[in-house]
Amino acid sequence: KLRARLPPPEDTPQSSGRTRPAAEALRGREMPITPEQFAVTLENMAKAWEGLPEEQRLPKDEEKSFFDDCKSMCQEIIARWHSGESSHPDREALAAEYPDTDEAYNKLLKDLYAIKDDPFVAAADLKLRLVKYTAPVRD
Repeated sequence: KLRARLPPPEDTPQSSGRTRPAAEALRGREMPITPEQFAVTLENMAKAWEGLPEEQRLPKDEEKSFFDDCKSMCQEIIARWHSGESSHPDREALAAEYPDTDEAYNKLLKDLYAIKDDPFVAAADLKLRLVKYTAPVRD
């Protein structure tokens, strides 16, 4: 019976086609959002920034991680899941897990900090920074 609750073997691809250690798979299941789901969110944000001309993006000298302004971004992400504005494939399930409330913003914030060091999350955060902060330094 306990075996059925164990995460997939280390070399089993996850839904994203990526693999990760079994302990991380189990950790990701303890909360409503998985590292893969959050990496998709960050990748979608990077795509949105890529759609803007470089001069309309933010200046390189203002570069920061998603986690440097995570609280306000959590509110925006949840609002987008609820409005249908998000293109995330799991937006409905995530909206069901995170209501559009202050309590849910704080829960998402806590959950995201718990997966912050996941390799896929870290890579997606880096990509977002590389795309978002490409404008010339402001005078």
